[in-house]
Amino acid sequence: MDRLYNFSPRGGPDPSIDQDLLPELIDACPPNGDINFRLPIDHNSGDTFDIQILENIRNGFAVLQSDAKLMGDPVTKRILDSYFRFTNESVKPSFEADFVKSMVKMGRIGIKTGPKRGEIRRVCNTFN
Repeated sequence: MDRLYNFSPRGGPDPSIDQDLLPELIDACPPNGDINFRLPIDHNSGDTFDIQILENIRNGFAVLQSDAKLMGDPVTKRILDSYFRFTNESVKPSFEADFVKSMVKMGRIGIKTGPKRGEIRRVCNTFN
């Protein structure tokens, strides 16, 4: 909600939200609205797992702030752009296959706990 109504440092909406998407987000997520309401993070393709989410991010239709930031970093921007660079399907990278590989790889990351190793957060956005 802070991204829509109280974005730092000046308040108001996040200026990186596409101006065509902003009214739709505000309508779907009013202040003091239903906190259980779920908004698809993939605009116009919410029920399908496909490359459309990357196209949305590239075009400024990122629902999540973390997705929007992907285009602001030159390394991740190059990675996103690589999925659209080729028209020949035989050499084009597959977002779906790469996503599956990355999820498997992340699943192998061990939990680091104990002194000076890390902690499991009780609240995701704050340290214990």
